[in-house]
Amino acid sequence: MTQESELPLLPVAPTYVGWRDQRIATYQAGAGRPVLLIHSINAAASAFEMREPFQRLSQQFTVHTLDLIGYGNSSRPPWRYRAAIYVDLITAMLDRIGEPTALVASSLGAAYAVLAAARRPQLVSRLVLICPTGIGQLDRGPGIAAYTVYQLLRSPFGRAFYEALTTRASIRLFLASQAYANPASITPDRLEVFHQTCRRSGAYYAPICFLSGLLNCDIAPTFATLPQPTLVVWGSDAKTSPPALASNFVRVRVATKVVTINQASLLVQDEQPEAFMAQVRPFLALS
Repeated sequence: MTQESELPLLPVAPTYVGWRDQRIATYQAGAGRPVLLIHSINAAASAFEMREPFQRLSQQFTVHTLDLIGYGNSSRPPWRYRAAIYVDLITAMLDRIGEPTALVASSLGAAYAVLAAARRPQLVSRLVLICPTGIGQLDRGPGIAAYTVYQLLRSPFGRAFYEALTTRASIRLFLASQAYANPASITPDRLEVFHQTCRRSGAYYAPICFLSGLLNCDIAPTFATLPQPTLVVWGSDAKTSPPALASNFVRVRVATKVVTINQASLLVQDEQPEAFMAQVRPFLALS
């Protein structure tokens, strides 16, 4: 089998580390206190979503990120993925960094980051959660229906469905309806990277677990007792995860700080990087 070329996701080349007999693509830049960036979960997800904070935060911090297993330049084994796999992987990254680290995580990746932070409280200094799920959304653990849907998506029908879901036209529709508030944000270069990452060998296995609900997790009990300072950042125009959901996080944990950034949707850190950094950089700089 021909080795696939690396996807150009970030301005630095990946370094590969072993985890559960698989290769995980990690990226690092900058100097200073460590920050770990965690991307979201969707058919076209990868560290590419975090390129703006990766570059900007590296001016002040040692910034780490990775392609979660099943995505980007990491291995894409034909597993039946579960939320616990991603929590374990983030925990392993924190152990590898080995000192108190700020976590910046998006969407369902943010839910996994919360669970990892509770597992390694001494290794997580503070959290920035971008349009997080796990409280009021994608918070019901997988039941019989999820496994039924998963089996359907593992069939030839499911493969055909995935192929249709990941055409350039379908990805453009997803980005315009969910990821970005302004259609002009969907440049040809951005569209091409999103398309490439979901058309890699094995790219179908993790997303079908997400689509079936196998990756959902309830973080409310954990979030309620989380000791780390936490900033929740929401895009004003997010539709699938609307800003009103932020009230669920404040209800569970009153100390949570919430900010809303205008003219942005789910990928607020990519669409409005300057406004995002204006909120996040001072929060991370606190001792």
